[in-house]
Amino acid sequence: MVWSAKKKCLISSWHSRQKKIKLGLRETYIHRILGERLFDKHIWMFDIDSLAGGLSIGLFIALTPTIPFQMFLSAVCAILLKVNLPIALAACWITNPFTALPIYLTAHQLGEFLLEGSCLAEFIFNLFDFGTKTGKFMRQGLYLWVGSVIFAFVFALLGNITVRVAGLMIHRIKDKLPDSED
Repeated sequence: MVWSAKKKCLISSWHSRQKKIKLGLRETYIHRILGERLFDKHIWMFDIDSLAGGLSIGLFIALTPTIPFQMFLSAVCAILLKVNLPIALAACWITNPFTALPIYLTAHQLGEFLLEGSCLAEFIFNLFDFGTKTGKFMRQGLYLWVGSVIFAFVFALLGNITVRVAGLMIHRIKDKLPDSED
């Protein structure tokens, strides 16, 4: 009984903070650009589908070599796909100044491993004349992008599955509790 009262108090304070944030965003530059989509309930919801989608988008964008634009891309994708915006933005910080170099080096090695010696890669390299200095740079970029996109798909899928399994486990545990009113 006491826990239920505390829970209701926490939920009502969270809702009041959300209202203040939404009121603060009205008539701002962001609101003029994105319109009422910025206030869609799915973007701010903490349900399983919204959380899983937000984490997937954030991880996918974080693991692609788009460092200066990751937060912007995550926000736009989360708003357009109506998934949890705060989780998508937080997941972008997987690649931060300390982790970006090891992540991108590993992605580059994966891309090089997969493309080196393949018929498709040789066709692309011959088609665009990768023998020059610029061509060598483009080749390294191709390795990085191929490895990064593969990492991004794998980790976005794993993040989505993890959130869904964790949500399922939490619901099962909640159902087994004797005092559960939900």
